[in-house]
Amino acid sequence: MNLQKANEYTSKLFSTNWVTWVHEGTKPAENNFEKSANALTGSFSKHCAMCLNLNGCCFVKEKCPPKPLHPNCHCYTIDIPSITARAESPIEKFTKYIFAKGNSKKQLFELWGYDIMNSQYLQKEFINQAKLSYSVGDYALDRLDDYGQRINIEIKLKRKDKEGYVTFQSGWMVYPNGKIILTTPYGDK
Repeated sequence: MNLQKANEYTSKLFSTNWVTWVHEGTKPAENNFEKSANALTGSFSKHCAMCLNLNGCCFVKEKCPPKPLHPNCHCYTIDIPSITARAESPIEKFTKYIFAKGNSKKQLFELWGYDIMNSQYLQKEFINQAKLSYSVGDYALDRLDDYGQRINIEIKLKRKDKEGYVTFQSGWMVYPNGKIILTTPYGDK
């Protein structure tokens, strides 16, 4: 990262306005099992699954899902001073997905000089870039459904096969308290 980019991120870090989504009376879904349980609960109760799975999630005020989500929505947001971003990426997103036999994305990564032996490097690189981007609000809202809010984060990888970089979008699920988890390593350019 060059000095100009570092200064830009530092400026954003201290000027980004964050909010946390609140759906009163329910516990935030901290993992996939709890998100799935909320999706099921939403199918037979008076609670909306989307609202349940947004509870506790943090967003930049200008990049928050719109409220209300539905006519009887009682959700609201609370301003918070900052977040401590945490990003997670299951290694299987690379070893068993990107580099799976027959996956067209495998061909792209190999074209850029990466193979399954680089999975740990890629995992670490995605985590580092996503954590920094999310912490300064450099993300775009993607699909919101019963399982929660997905966001897109740009990833910039140094090519191993030749000079230069390749830039593309990755997909992440938002969890409570500043946590995001990789869902799609390569979404689109």
